[in-house]
Amino acid sequence: MKLKPSMLAVALAAVCAVPAQADVLGVKAGMDLYFVSTNGELQGDEAAWKDKNRISAYAAFEHFIPIVPNLMVRYNAMGTVGDGGASSGADLDLTNTDFIFYYELLDNPGIELDLGVNYRLYSGEASRDGSWDSQDIDKGVFMGYARSRFNLVGTGLFAFADVALTNYSDRKISDYQLGLGYGLGLFALDLNLRGGYRQHDFDVKNFNGITADVSQDGWFLGAELAF
Repeated sequence: MKLKPSMLAVALAAVCAVPAQADVLGVKAGMDLYFVSTNGELQGDEAAWKDKNRISAYAAFEHFIPIVPNLMVRYNAMGTVGDGGASSGADLDLTNTDFIFYYELLDNPGIELDLGVNYRLYSGEASRDGSWDSQDIDKGVFMGYARSRFNLVGTGLFAFADVALTNYSDRKISDYQLGLGYGLGLFALDLNLRGGYRQHDFDVKNFNGITADVSQDGWFLGAELAF
């Protein structure tokens, strides 16, 4: 399987950061399996896509330096292919990499709250069966970012939400997750098992030559290691 450079960046960053985390960093790394369904319009026409299973992987680095934000790098595979049995099929790849700079506003046993800015870099493409050639979707966009987690103290159970969005002029893009999880305290690290619902809305006009109003949503399961 060919790995894109952004996926390799997530993996390499996680490996390189781990040795230093005991002194100056807190490190989290995780992966989700996303069962995604895609629907909507591409270049003004209705399109049909097949359901796909996709991967999201991330690494986050937290520190104690005032003013300097924490960083999360997250790779989101969002590709899908046209339904071969439908005349309106089209291939669409909204794969992207998030570079999230955030501050921890709350961090206590009961509740966590992060706020920041996300620079999302799309690196996919789109094509319409028999209508037009493949068009690259290589463009970045700034988004607001928020994450919260509510812990049921003493049980290991928690609920969480993760939101990135932008809404102005010709681009309305959002990506949110809601879910539940269970944390296990292991030697020198914590293992968090999680699952929930995720939705990615991509409503744009002339976004690197692409006009689309697409929604991708579905359930996901994942695991996270926190050092």
